Amino acid sequence: MTQNNSQVWTFGAFALDEACSELTQSDVPVAIEPQSLRILIFLIRHRDRVVSKDDLIEEIWQGRAISDWAISGAIKAVRIALGDTARDRSFIKTIHGRGFRFVSDVISKTPEKPPAPKPTVLIRVFRSAGEETQLNYLADGLAEDLINGLSRNGALNVLSYNTSQALKDTVPAKVYGVTHIVDGNIRKSGSRTRVTAVILTGNGQRQTWAETFDLSPESLLAGHDLIADRLLGVLAPDHSRPAQKRRGTLNSQAYDEYQKGRYAYFRYEPLAFVNALSHFTKAAEIDPDFANAYAQQAYCRTTLYVFGLPGSDKTLDAAENLAREAIQRDEYSALGYARLGWVLGYLGRPEESIAAFEAALTRDPDNSEAFLAYGETMNRLARPDEAGPLLDTVSSKDSFLPPSWEFPQGHRQLLLGEQETAIGHFRSVLDRVERFIPARIQLVRALWEIGDAEEAQQMVDRVREIAPRYGLAHSKRMFPYPVRREVDALTEALTGAGMR
Repeated sequence: MTQNNSQVWTFGAFALDEACSELTQSDVPVAIEPQSLRILIFLIRHRDRVVSKDDLIEEIWQGRAISDWAISGAIKAVRIALGDTARDRSFIKTIHGRGFRFVSDVISKTPEKPPAPKPTVLIRVFRSAGEETQLNYLADGLAEDLINGLSRNGALNVLSYNTSQALKDTVPAKVYGVTHIVDGNIRKSGSRTRVTAVILTGNGQRQTWAETFDLSPESLLAGHDLIADRLLGVLAPDHSRPAQKRRGTLNSQAYDEYQKGRYAYFRYEPLAFVNALSHFTKAAEIDPDFANAYAQQAYCRTTLYVFGLPGSDKTLDAAENLAREAIQRDEYSALGYARLGWVLGYLGRPEESIAAFEAALTRDPDNSEAFLAYGETMNRLARPDEAGPLLDTVSSKDSFLPPSWEFPQGHRQLLLGEQETAIGHFRSVLDRVERFIPARIQLVRALWEIGDAEEAQQMVDRVREIAPRYGLAHSKRMFPYPVRREVDALTEALTGAGMR
């Protein structure tokens, strides 16, 4: 079947314009995530056969280890976009044991004057020049800012932050349709930060534009916006950038401390949250109205309480108060409501927790972190069926999930009695972050329940090496199930494997 990137396919009331990366239903645009769009295009192109899961893994995920659950969730997201949710599928059928097939009649045509394809952009995390690794947090924050800012412009397709992190410096596969790569470096020059941004062709072989920006500590935020404007002026010269999504502060120093905090807690180590908390606290001190800085303090204090580290809070009162302070400072802070929902889940107040998460998603319906925290909270409340749709939404938004995003998928499968599937998720998490304790704890339970006591004991030994103080009391704090059956199952596994 000939592949033509300027094709327009019509099926039922839908039209899919590949060049414009647009799906419409009766001429009305349909909201669909980039990953879902890529899967739909691939299925339509190969509608003459059954597309296997291996085909999808190779094409969409570039051969990376992806669970069956994640693939099913991705297909489900496409069906939801098409309204193909009835038992008798109209568009995508599952051929059990083989894969998936697009079954609707399709009319394909090539426009006489196809529109210029929408640029598809990969924004890499800029390199810290020389040995200035202390600038890594700035480079990471700049990449996230540019991705968030430019992705809101309808003239560009911008690959997600998680996809950027997964691809790193590799040349993206053709399925992504990348036409431009934004790369660069960042280094200190006296008291100023020098950022050099470059635009490369999609194959990374030719540089087409470059510019250097010297930013003072006070102009950091304005500098991010300036770089985004210059990139847009080159990539889509006939379009202006929408107003920047609210960052929560206009103070560059507060934002700098906030970015240091975010970078620290993504190390997934308990002690890193001590460092992160310090930065978030400084951010709020510099700008007392910076709501998200209070919200992140609530998250860090909850984590430190769960691990019972020296100096951590004895209760979650401070964490709850900080989350409520975030909301009081900014009633529109989706992060504030999400962190409040997270804390209330640990406190065993499910209805209040659910209300807080719903408030977060009302304020920011595209907030993947809120969906993720909501889903994992449902797991910890022993409600895996309710966690499912929330976690499906997370997996539908991205081709690549970071470790903390994959863990809730395994947790849910374990609660549903799917130990082997859960084990696959937990191993995937630990392959990437070896010190991710929640995955090790739940892996102990999964291994114990399938009768592998020896490896379960090895997991407990490794937890002791990573966190010598960690014991049964900490596991009960980490997973405060309100259902006796789940409490007993986790306790039996950990005790049997040697944890005290």
